[in-house]
Amino acid sequence: MAPNLHQLKSTQTRTRLLDAAIEVLESRGYGQLSIHEVARVAHMTTGAVQHHFGSKAALMMEVLAHLIDRLDKDNHFWPPAQWSARERADHFVQQAWEQLYGQPRFAMAWSAYLAAREDPVMTAHIIERRTQLSERLTQRMHESFPELRQQRESMAHVNFVLSCLRGLGLQAPFASSEVIDAQLKVLSKTIQSFLITPETQP
Repeated sequence: MAPNLHQLKSTQTRTRLLDAAIEVLESRGYGQLSIHEVARVAHMTTGAVQHHFGSKAALMMEVLAHLIDRLDKDNHFWPPAQWSARERADHFVQQAWEQLYGQPRFAMAWSAYLAAREDPVMTAHIIERRTQLSERLTQRMHESFPELRQQRESMAHVNFVLSCLRGLGLQAPFASSEVIDAQLKVLSKTIQSFLITPETQP
């Protein structure tokens, strides 16, 4: 069933507001991000922002979801399954870091989540959205790394990889690039070790 005019307009408004939020984050930083500033950049009212997102934490959650939507459609981000294990692992780690987890907006988003942790309604919303995002990332990882599906601890392996990337993303503002790069190399090797199955063992 095709979306009606109201649904299309609502989707367009959300996208416009999210693009404005990303513009504020990238040009001025998290400290300048506010419902008012997003509304100003989008040339809309603060009421429109609050209607679609409710709070700064909810807005940041949707910013990350919006960025992951873009990656979901970016064929270059996900390595083809026919590449070697090393090529796929190196490519995924590099792309994940450069396009998402290593970006300042990632740590900014988590700052907003932590600030909202005392709000049970917002916490529940963030958990729900993060679960949805993790499920999508897991599906795409299984497409690029089909060997993972054969592993008994497949979900634990995927979650471990994503947790490592999140942790490095939070560490990035306080660590040198050399320290981060060394850990990314270890993560790539770890992913490769997860891909070893009875059929791929020498």
